[in-house]
Amino acid sequence: MAKPNFILPNKPAIKAGSILSYNYTDDLKFAAEPLDFSRNSSATRVNEQGLIEEVGYFGPQLVQNGDFSQEGSELITNGDFATDSNWTKGTGTTISGGNANFVNANGVSLYQNIGTQSGFVKITFNVTDYTSGTLNVYSGGNQSVGSVNVSANALGTYTAYIDRNGGNVNIIFGSNDSFIGSINNVSVKEVGQDWDLGTGWSIGDNKAVCDGSDGVNMFQNGVIENLKKYKISFSILNYVSGFLNGRIGSANSNDFTVSSDGNYSFNITSDGTNLIFRSSSFNGSITNISVIEIIGDKPRIDYSDSSTEPSLLLEPQSTNLITYSSYFSSAIWNANTDVIVDEGYLSPEGTLNAAKVTKDGTNAKLAMFIGGTAPITKSIYARTVSGTGTAYFGEGSSSGVLSTVTEQWQRFEITVNANNFYAVDFRGAATLTEVIIFGAQFEQNSYATSYIPTSGSTVTRLGETANNAGGAGVFNSEEGVLYAEIAALANDLTNRKISISNGSSTQRILLSYSTTSNALVFQVVNSTLQVNLSYILTDIKLLTKVAVKWKLNDFSFWVNGVEVAIDSSGLTPIGLTELSFDRGFAGENFYGKVKDLQVFNHALTDEELQTLTT
Repeated sequence: MAKPNFILPNKPAIKAGSILSYNYTDDLKFAAEPLDFSRNSSATRVNEQGLIEEVGYFGPQLVQNGDFSQEGSELITNGDFATDSNWTKGTGTTISGGNANFVNANGVSLYQNIGTQSGFVKITFNVTDYTSGTLNVYSGGNQSVGSVNVSANALGTYTAYIDRNGGNVNIIFGSNDSFIGSINNVSVKEVGQDWDLGTGWSIGDNKAVCDGSDGVNMFQNGVIENLKKYKISFSILNYVSGFLNGRIGSANSNDFTVSSDGNYSFNITSDGTNLIFRSSSFNGSITNISVIEIIGDKPRIDYSDSSTEPSLLLEPQSTNLITYSSYFSSAIWNANTDVIVDEGYLSPEGTLNAAKVTKDGTNAKLAMFIGGTAPITKSIYARTVSGTGTAYFGEGSSSGVLSTVTEQWQRFEITVNANNFYAVDFRGAATLTEVIIFGAQFEQNSYATSYIPTSGSTVTRLGETANNAGGAGVFNSEEGVLYAEIAALANDLTNRKISISNGSSTQRILLSYSTTSNALVFQVVNSTLQVNLSYILTDIKLLTKVAVKWKLNDFSFWVNGVEVAIDSSGLTPIGLTELSFDRGFAGENFYGKVKDLQVFNHALTDEELQTLTT
């Protein structure tokens, strides 16, 4: 068979926002033919490992010490008490045998000068012997600020995070009640580097903690640039009360607000250069802070149907109206006393952000009410802890579909005109008593699109376009073949076209799904419609190999190795210059899966067309 002059390979290369198709030059070498791609939002795909992942061009990590785990150099000398030096001892304190020993110690019993730097330090030490009394460790003169208390029966290792409060130079061990005992292995290291913490903020155990103080900031200066788009993510832990506001750039307005535990992610365009977290009486902790620039969005080479033969995935705009798609302990999910929700299970993303839901009574369901306009499609991923069983997803037991769940992740989907979303329902004929779930999605759409993760707000994935590939020297207007292996996303009775055209409505080769159920259509336009052939597939959602041939008064339509229609009369288009996943000018975008696409600049024989499409 002759070589195609235009190819969209099975695993297309991607460069500078374009999908690289190729054509053969005169010397039979490949030359890139960029297919311009645009989406302007994040999106997910299934990768070669079978995991869901976000797709896009992202810059480097801009936040420093976002998990608050960074520790500075050791500030204590002779922390192992190998010698009787470097420490100032009070009455009743001695150093011997690798320990600091306290006998009826009162007041400032032991201290060391660590310099004049301010900020938080992490202090660790071991209590090796205890008889009675209380020992405190602190910085400066205030034993109540950030100190750790050693009391009865408390042998072991202690850790304290202490604010040196603007330059307290001493780390102090002291007692007010005649402490008797011994310590060793004292360590003091700076923590919280790169962060400016206002009053009420502190560092502890790889997180920043706010005590409920109002109007106080935690920030990094100069992290971002003005008027650029960033993805900001973080985790809230140990939430008690209040609100935490995020300000990206300007200190004068809130870009987001959170008020519960969870993993959060926001895409925000900055209006300044600073990253600011501002407490509105927030009592809780924050960690895993990340800021990366969203440079552009990549096309999606998706492996949902095969681990070796991916498809180019093109989808329309859609919004996930569920604000916490994978945090099922959130208050938006109406967990009653008859279910137990446990977070932290391995998800289809390969991280510990799925949840186990366990039946704990007769009215066992996890659900929420959410408003929407029909049509509505609900979807969620689920698997069993072990074995196989049944449960209801999306809809409840009274109106839903009983689904069979296995130990493998599956996505369960249902399209209805109801506004209740059941993450899982164990009632009715369900046999399962526990299930692991992930990725709840509620779309005002007639079918489920790819997963749109949310973390505190609704998220919209914008529609995709791919067009304008080729040139006047690539395509032959007088004769040729367009071949594609494609599948529709749904039999939704909409026009979804692939075209070779001159960029207008007047000269076109069209291959499309149409407003007729399961119809595949081949059209040729030269000022007016010259050819209009159609074929009804069993299911347009299944991958189909199709080829269309054009030549003066010689047009044929091949599907899966069979010639399904011909037309022996008609003109061919004039001046074909570009291939696009639309009607040749804006509109009727192709949404679906494209596994292969080739264009031949001459008409193939019937034998070649049969071989190509079989």
